[in-house]
Amino acid sequence: MKKALVVIDIQNDYFPGGAFTLENADAACLGAVQAIEQAKRDGWLVVGVQHVSAPDAPLFKPDTQGVKIHSTITAALGDAPVVVKSEADSFFQTNLEQIVRDAGITDIYLTGMMTQHCVTHTALSPQAHDMNVHIIAKGCAAPAQALSDLALQGLSARCNVV
Repeated sequence: MKKALVVIDIQNDYFPGGAFTLENADAACLGAVQAIEQAKRDGWLVVGVQHVSAPDAPLFKPDTQGVKIHSTITAALGDAPVVVKSEADSFFQTNLEQIVRDAGITDIYLTGMMTQHCVTHTALSPQAHDMNVHIIAKGCAAPAQALSDLALQGLSARCNVV
């Protein structure tokens, strides 16, 4: 069994002062850093994901502070690969599938923002269908904690929520 941690969209626009602040963003960021550190200690593949939108989008506009991965996550990721995407599903039209397949990954652990959107779409992606998908809840956030909890409850039907 080979494991990978995929850290999805923990970007400045989701934090206070950003374009779309999420509830408990700081706590989720801390949870994600802890997950990254543990994954590295355990010898897992770690991959970051960054969402970049069109210039006229409400958030993650190219060449803005908001599009940047949060500095705490950047530091924790170190030299881990970062996949750039433009849709909710981190596998869609990216090289994420190639990265995890080349590494022989059987179990993929997801954490990040937003739980009900990008984490959910990545977890249910057709490209992840033959992998065991796990969600690390302590590193997830949404516009409201209740929405994050609801998404995690729904994902638990198909994924292992830890």
